[in-house]
Amino acid sequence: MIKELSANTTLSHYRIVSKIGAGGMGEVYLAEDTRLGRQVALKVLPPEVAEDEERVLRFVQEAKSASALNHPNILTVYEIGDFGNSRYIATEFIKGETLRARLKNGPLPLRDALDIATQVASALDAAHGARLIHRDIKPENIMVRPDGLVKILDFGLAKLSAPVSSTADPEAETLAKNLTRSGLIMGTLIYMSPEQVRGQTLDARSDIFSLGAVLYELFTGAGPFTKPTRGDVIAAILTETPPLDDLPPQLRSIVAKSLRKEKEERYQTCHELLLNLKGLSREMELSAHTGRVFSQSHEPTHATAALTARRFSLIHALAILLVAGLAVGAAWWFGFRSNALAPSSLKTAEVATWPSAPGEVYSLGSFSPDGARVAFVKHADGSPNIYVKQTGANAPPVQTTKDEFHNDQPIWSPDGEELAFFSTRGNQAGLWRVPYLGGAPTLIKTVTAGNTKPRYWSKSGVLYYEEQRNLYALDLKSGQTTPLTGFDSAKASTDSLDISPDEKKIVYITTEGERWGVWTIPARGGAGRRILDSAAEIRNTIWHSDSRRILYSVLTDGIFQIYVTDADGSQPTQITFGERDCLALDVAADGAKILYGSSKEESDVWSVNVAAGAEVEFASDINSELWPSVAPDNRTVAFSSVKNLSQGDKLASGAIMIKPTAADAPPAQLVADGFIPAWSPDGKQVAFMRVAGTVYNLWVVKALGGEAKQLTRGGVPSVQFNVLPYNRTQVTEFGWSPDGGGIVYVSEKTGAKNLWLVSAEGANETQLTNNDDANILYSSPLWSADGKSIAYRSKPNKAVAGKLIYSVWAVDVETKTARTFFQAENFLRLLGWSEDGQGLIVATVKGSPRGVPMAEISVVEIAIASGEQRLLAKLQSAYLYNLHLSADGRMLAYVTQKDGRDNLWLMPARGGAAKKLTANNDARLYFSSLAWSPDGKAIYFGKQSRYSLLSMITNFK
Repeated sequence: MIKELSANTTLSHYRIVSKIGAGGMGEVYLAEDTRLGRQVALKVLPPEVAEDEERVLRFVQEAKSASALNHPNILTVYEIGDFGNSRYIATEFIKGETLRARLKNGPLPLRDALDIATQVASALDAAHGARLIHRDIKPENIMVRPDGLVKILDFGLAKLSAPVSSTADPEAETLAKNLTRSGLIMGTLIYMSPEQVRGQTLDARSDIFSLGAVLYELFTGAGPFTKPTRGDVIAAILTETPPLDDLPPQLRSIVAKSLRKEKEERYQTCHELLLNLKGLSREMELSAHTGRVFSQSHEPTHATAALTARRFSLIHALAILLVAGLAVGAAWWFGFRSNALAPSSLKTAEVATWPSAPGEVYSLGSFSPDGARVAFVKHADGSPNIYVKQTGANAPPVQTTKDEFHNDQPIWSPDGEELAFFSTRGNQAGLWRVPYLGGAPTLIKTVTAGNTKPRYWSKSGVLYYEEQRNLYALDLKSGQTTPLTGFDSAKASTDSLDISPDEKKIVYITTEGERWGVWTIPARGGAGRRILDSAAEIRNTIWHSDSRRILYSVLTDGIFQIYVTDADGSQPTQITFGERDCLALDVAADGAKILYGSSKEESDVWSVNVAAGAEVEFASDINSELWPSVAPDNRTVAFSSVKNLSQGDKLASGAIMIKPTAADAPPAQLVADGFIPAWSPDGKQVAFMRVAGTVYNLWVVKALGGEAKQLTRGGVPSVQFNVLPYNRTQVTEFGWSPDGGGIVYVSEKTGAKNLWLVSAEGANETQLTNNDDANILYSSPLWSADGKSIAYRSKPNKAVAGKLIYSVWAVDVETKTARTFFQAENFLRLLGWSEDGQGLIVATVKGSPRGVPMAEISVVEIAIASGEQRLLAKLQSAYLYNLHLSADGRMLAYVTQKDGRDNLWLMPARGGAAKKLTANNDARLYFSSLAWSPDGKAIYFGKQSRYSLLSMITNFK
C-alpha cells in the first residue's frame, strides 16, 4: 500500500489539498484544478489494486456511467486519467454532507425530507432513461449541499440495462456469493433488492427497491431491514415486510409500493414514483396556505425506540397534513365564551384511516360516552362491518361485526357497552344491538326502509332513529314507537335529523330551490324555527353535548368545512379550513372532541396498447383525471380534471382538459367548467355537460378552444355513476349523430322523459318520442352507424304491480316511429350496436343491481327485427358499469376484480377467448370508465385510489 497523498502533491494538473474520504473503490481527495482554477474531488485508485481487473473495470465504469449523464442531481465527472501506476477520476467537489450524516444529526423538516426524496427519484429517472442502473443506492451515496441541492454519487456499480432475460447478472451473482466476505460494507447490503441478493438479473426496478429502503429510513428514522447478522438481513429482505402502520396513507402507499418483493408489483418506472412524490409535495404547498404550523413535539406511540424523533417530526406532521381539518380555528364566539380558544389553538388528531372499498362513500362514526373509543364502519371482504378504535392509542381497531350483511350507522349505548346499528340481515331490515367487543346481534325493531339510521341512545332508554327523513323515538322497554316529526318526503334532507342530548329539540336541514336552511323544532311538538339560510349546500347537522350549539358542514369554496352556531341562530363560525371535505359526525359527551369524516381520492388517466398490452400513464396531476374521450383521429384525448375530488359531489364542477396522444406535452384546458366530453365525428367540436345550480344542460366548444355555446335550455337528466370506482351507469348520456349534424339527448321538458334532437348550432330542437308517462325513464340513446335509428332503454321509476320491466326500443329518426323489441325483468345496460348493424349488444344481471355490482354478467345480442336474443358470453366478477364496445362493434373491453385486484380484459364481442391486458397487482387501485380509441388500437381508463379518514378536534370547548 502506498502512502497517503499529502497536501501539495500533484497528479497531472491537479494539486492535492486534503484527504476527504475513502472507500472500497479508492481514496478521495479535495484538489485544485490548476488549469481552470476550480476545486475538484479526486478519486484515486491505489497502485496495489490497479492490477485487480474487476476493480479497475468498475472504476472506469463509474467514470463512463456518470459522465454519460447530464442532470443537476447527478455528480458531474470532469475527467478520467492515469498517473504513474494510479488511475483517478476528477469530479465536481460538493460542499455538503451525505444523507447518512444528515440523518445522524436528528429529524429532518418535512419539506426537506420530501425534497430530498424527489431529487433522488428525479436523478434515477434520468439515469434509467439512459439505460443505466445504479445498483448501490444508499444514504452514503447521496450528498446534500447547504442550499438543499442533492447529488447522487458513486456509479461504480452502474451498468447498462439490458432486455429482461433468464440470464443471471454475473456481477450480481458475485456479490451474492460474497455477501459474507470480510470487509463488505454492511450499509450496502441492507439496501439491496431481493433480486440483487439472489444474484438475478437486475433492471431499474432494483434501484426503485433500494430507493424505497432509503425512503423508509428517511421517514421513520430506522432502516427497513436492520438485523444483527448478515444472514438475518438477507432473510428480512427476501421475506419480511417492514412495519408501515404508523405511516399516513399516501406516504405508506408510496413506500410500500417501492418495497414490494416481486419487482412486477413495484413501481415499474422511477418516473411514476417521482410523480407521486411531486404530488405529495404539491399538497404540502397547498396546505401551507392555511398558515398552520406543524408541531414538532409529539409524544411517541410506537414501541420501537429506533422510530422516535423522526417519526414524530415527519410522520405526524404529514399525518396532520392528510387529515382534512388541517388548520382548525376561527374568531371564537364573539364573547359567547370567556375561555374561548385562539384561532390557532384547536388541535386535530387522526383516529383511523383505511383504503376505501367499492361502494364506500364516506366515513361514518360515533364516540363512546367517555370519548375514549370510536365506532365506525368500513368495508371488509365486500361487506360493511363495524369496528371500534381507541382514540388515544395506536392499537389496531377491533372488529365488532364479522359477517356478510350490510351493517351501518353505529351509535353507543349510554353505558358504553353496546352498539345499536342498522342492518339488513338476509331479508330482515332492522335496528340491531351488539356488544361493542363483538357477539351475536339482537334485533331491536324491524323496519321497512333501507336507509334507516340510529341517531341517539339516551340514558332514559329511548332509541331515536331516522327513517325516510323523519325522526322516531323507540322506548326500548315497552317497544313503543313514537313519531316526532311529520315531514313529507321532500321536506328534510336525509342524514340531517338529530336530537339534542337533553332530548328537547330536533335539528334538520331543508332544501328549497337552490337555498339550504337549518331548522330547529321542539321534540314534543311545536313550530319549527329557521336559524340558517344559505345558497351553499349544508350537510350533517349534529348537536353539541351542551344542547345549545349545533355543528354542521357547509360547501365553502368547493370544500365542505365545519361550522358551529348557537341554536338561537347567532352568527355561525367556521372552525375547519382543510384542503378536503370535513363532514361533522359526532361530539363527545365532554364537548371537547369533535369527530369528522373525510376522504382522500386520486385518479389518473392511463392507456394500454391493445396489441402489446403495454400500459402507459397518460395524464397525472394534483387534480383527479378521469372519464377520457378519444378524438376521431386518435391523436387527442379529452378528459375531466377535478380538484379535491371526494364522494363524487364535485365531478360536475371540474374542468375539461385535452392532451395529444403522441407527444409528451402537458394537457391544455378546453373549458373551465364542464364534464363528460364527447367529440364530434369530424373532431372539430367537443360536446359536454355543464350544471348550473341543479340543472344540467348540453354545451359545445370548438376543439381548438374558444367560447362555449349552450345547446339545450330545458335541462337533461343528471349523470348516474358509482363513487368507487367512478363508473358511469350508462355507456352514453347523449350522442352525436354520425354525420355530426346533431346530438340526441333525454329531456323531460314536456313533463315526461323523451328523446330529443338538437342541431350542433343549438337550434331546431326536435322531439323524437312521444312518451307521456312521467313514471317512465328513458336513457342511453345509441345511434346506428347509418344514422337512421336510435336505440334506447326505458324502465319505470317505481315498480308497477311489484315489477320493474326494462324495455329496449328503437326509434326511426325520420318518421319518429318508436317500437319496443325486447323486454326483461333483469337489469339491462345497452353497450352498442352489433358490427353488422342488425342487433344490439346488451349486458344484464339478475334483478336490479345495487351499489357497485360485480357479479356474473351475461352479454347478449338482441336482434332488432325480431327481438330474439343470443348469449355471447358470461363474465365472472366483472363490473357491470365498466363494459365497453369498440367503435366497430367487434371487441368488448371490460374490467374484473379477481383476488381483490382490478384488471382490464378483452374479448371478441360475439364471443370467444378473453385476453388479460393489464397486470395490476395493487389492491388499492380501481379502474374507472373505459374509452376506446376509434381505431381500436388503445384503451384509455382511469386508475383510482381512495382512502377514508376519521379525524377529531381534541380541545374544542
